[in-house]
Amino acid sequence: MKKFLALVGVVLLGLGVYQSTETASFLSRALSVPATVTLVEGRTGSPKPTQNTPVHVTFKLPSGEDRSAITNLPLLQNVKAGDTIYILIDPARPEAVKLPLLSELWARPLAYLISGFILVCGVLVVKVRKGDFSNSPVS
Repeated sequence: MKKFLALVGVVLLGLGVYQSTETASFLSRALSVPATVTLVEGRTGSPKPTQNTPVHVTFKLPSGEDRSAITNLPLLQNVKAGDTIYILIDPARPEAVKLPLLSELWARPLAYLISGFILVCGVLVVKVRKGDFSNSPVS
């Protein structure tokens, strides 16, 4: 079981490193552009704290081409049609639109890294407490 948990922890750490490099790579190429909100999708029922609101936006690429995209704003963001928000775009892939928010950019990589670190450290602590790393003389 310890080996399985250690393996899962290492895989999570690997995913976290991969996601972090992808995010850092995106941010190195990204441009911040203003976008106009064209539609805020309505929600039915009471909102949950973790829900996002789908928001349709239009924006101009540096080349002058008009584009549209759908982003997911946290419920704390109160926007309406006609408002201007800033988005991050990759000029090489303008369909890759992200919001300049910590939760949008770094939540997944951090979740993978932290959970992987906790699992690997937990397995190591258990192994040390059980004495699996004791110095025994070699015959």
